[in-house]
Amino acid sequence: MKSSPAVNVALTLAVLCCAGLIFLFAQLAGSRQQAAVLRAANAALEVHMAAVQGSLDAIKRDLKQYDAAIGPQGTLQLLAKGIQSGDAELSLKSLRIVSNGKPLVSLGSIPDSGGVIQVGSSDGTSSASISAVSGKSRIGLKATTGVDPALAVHIATYGDEGYTLQKGPSDDAATRTDGAGLQILDEGSDFYMAQNGGGNVSMDTSSADERAKVSIWSEGTPKKVIYLSLGAKDIAPFVSVTGAVSGDSLTLVPDRLSLANRDGTAVLAAAEDNDGGFVFVNDKSGAQRALMTATADGKGTISVFGNDNRSNTLYPEYNIQRTGSNPKK
Repeated sequence: MKSSPAVNVALTLAVLCCAGLIFLFAQLAGSRQQAAVLRAANAALEVHMAAVQGSLDAIKRDLKQYDAAIGPQGTLQLLAKGIQSGDAELSLKSLRIVSNGKPLVSLGSIPDSGGVIQVGSSDGTSSASISAVSGKSRIGLKATTGVDPALAVHIATYGDEGYTLQKGPSDDAATRTDGAGLQILDEGSDFYMAQNGGGNVSMDTSSADERAKVSIWSEGTPKKVIYLSLGAKDIAPFVSVTGAVSGDSLTLVPDRLSLANRDGTAVLAAAEDNDGGFVFVNDKSGAQRALMTATADGKGTISVFGNDNRSNTLYPEYNIQRTGSNPKK
């Protein structure tokens, strides 16, 4: 039997309707699954947001406690109070205090040696330092004045090796200028002052064979030295001059010069008065025995004294070949 066109159209529509219903049912089932996934994700998100909110609340509580603890003092003051009380410690490798880009104070350490503190001026012309290494320590001051050619570097140091003061165009000890060297050392001379190109002065007070000695010298060939020593127990005080032999090897310019024996009695003295100079000689008891004088009129006398209070005085007659009109022999 043959189907009519109307039946065919009806069948086609029925098939299309069934296919559409099947597609709708499939879409509906997928949407339900997606909705379930979204509901699960939303629940997880709500849990996460609750945890974040809890963390925020905890941070807010901490900030309130932090602000309440610090107050107007600030964190550094709080840390300082903690360090002072022993409740906190501060450990740094280095610390610098900077002003206008220039480090004025520096705290640091030398690996396996010790610490160092440096303080500098804003213009860089002066500085101070404190440092320590194994078994040694040092404090140094340095200042620079003037400009070339009048540049001068002043240095003062104190450390385990002694004291040093110097001045020169640099911090090299070999370049120090006149009147600018001073050292008080633990070894060698206890007191030492040097003038580059000038003289040197040292004072020894702890030598084994001398109680005290002052030395003044000038480097050269030969080296000229003057020693003044108080001597030890069995060594008398002495003055010694070494160096080039000349008539000016030793020149004394005192108002009075006395020589005494071991008993302290002056046995010889030289002095000056308004007329000129005079020298007198005593015996070991201090009694005067001889006197030599020079007067302002170009004459002199020599007197000797005995122990019986008698004396003889020589008055030389100058130009004895001519006295009056008759020459004498």
